[in-house]
Amino acid sequence: MDFFNKLGDVITETGKDVSQKVSDLTGIARLNMDVRKREDFVKKQYTEIGKQYYELHKEDEEPFFEEIKLIRETLQEIDELKIQIADLKGKKKCPACGTVNEGDAVYCTKCGAKCESIFQEEDSEEQVEDQKEEEIIIEEIKEDIK
Repeated sequence: MDFFNKLGDVITETGKDVSQKVSDLTGIARLNMDVRKREDFVKKQYTEIGKQYYELHKEDEEPFFEEIKLIRETLQEIDELKIQIADLKGKKKCPACGTVNEGDAVYCTKCGAKCESIFQEEDSEEQVEDQKEEEIIIEEIKEDIK
């Protein structure tokens, strides 16, 4: 009988230890989650401060941080890529406000400015160059015939 009493006491003590360890692990996990939430909050605040600083200094000719220049260049690249995407989708980007309009839109649906696809303008410039080249070739052929 003594054996069974001791066994019962050991099982009870082990159960209490396991229960305490589970409770501790749960508490640690909860605290770690709270730490991560607060770290994410701080990162968001840093990002917001950076955005505000950038907005205040984006027009500076000599930016204090090289990253401002890099952000400016990258934003220009992003705009160019968005224009290419809009053009491939048959849409146009308003030169005045940047709103994406349907490809057949003559005027912007948001600000009313005249919409012309940048790529259409480039194509027309290329077409003008092609026409000039054709005219030169035609003139050369005429001279050869004479």
